[in-house]
Amino acid sequence: MTANTLSTGPAPRSLGRAIRPNLVLACLVLILAAAAPFLLGAYPIYLLFTIFLYIALGQSWNLTAGVTGLVSLGHAAFLGLGAYAAALLMLRAGVPMVAALLAGGLVASAFAALISLPIFRFRGIYFAIGTLVVAEALRLWMIAWPATGAANGIHLPSEAMPGPTALYYLALILGAGSTAVLAVILNSKLGLALNAIRDNESTAQMMGVNVYRAKLISLAISSFIAGASGAAWAVKLAYIEPFSIFNMSWTIAMVNMVIVGGMGTLLGPIIGAVFVVLLGYFLADYYAIQVFLTGSILILVIRFAPLGIWGTFRKLPWTQRCLTRFAAEGRRPGN
Repeated sequence: MTANTLSTGPAPRSLGRAIRPNLVLACLVLILAAAAPFLLGAYPIYLLFTIFLYIALGQSWNLTAGVTGLVSLGHAAFLGLGAYAAALLMLRAGVPMVAALLAGGLVASAFAALISLPIFRFRGIYFAIGTLVVAEALRLWMIAWPATGAANGIHLPSEAMPGPTALYYLALILGAGSTAVLAVILNSKLGLALNAIRDNESTAQMMGVNVYRAKLISLAISSFIAGASGAAWAVKLAYIEPFSIFNMSWTIAMVNMVIVGGMGTLLGPIIGAVFVVLLGYFLADYYAIQVFLTGSILILVIRFAPLGIWGTFRKLPWTQRCLTRFAAEGRRPGN
């Protein structure tokens, strides 16, 4: 390995040049999204609300499964805990909505930290089954616990709920914020550590990675996003009950979004969220067809495009040439 290989002098400047167009594009998209309530009708705004909320959930599952390699089948537990925590705080303690949403995310993170020590002892399929068992046990507990309304759930006062526009911006912040968090992680030392754990946990530990701490941070951030998203969904409905909010269909939707879009990528969950929401919209009256198409598309993606839509697109020769040309522009003198 030569001195030129070890030199990192020009790298940050080239990285800055490479990231800058992406930031400009992201800002333009955010400006258009922020203007949407003034340009669109009520139902398109509801669809966008759902897409943004699903983007947050997709990024949440992508962080654990796609980046860290922890395939969780119990993310509905974090979503449900966040929803219940926020609802109870707003109903019984009069906590403002934004503070309740943050508290819902923190409660979900605290629960993730609580179960991390026993659950991290499992790997692979055993970890996935362990998270599924935890989620199901929590669902059954909430169904029987009188303090949370048991099977009847919780009704939130409708007069205290925000309007559609406020809810839309709330979902936009969740979707954009979760994507920004994942972008920072992917371009940090933590992201390198999580990728190393995903590729080979034993080797990562031998190379000096604190495996438990890295996995705990990943799960805590992921559960916080899921919990805050669940709280936003509870505010949207003004009513929650354990049968639906802890339903495994939430986890299945996250898995579909990330696998179809592209695991471990930044744009994959965004593409997957648009796919899942729009497919549900166009086939709302044909549930059986919707389930069949979703399953068929998922099987086809796994079989013929295991990297997902975005992951496969990035590997195309034309895309590779464009990325190479773009990187060369960033390395030119004066850039």
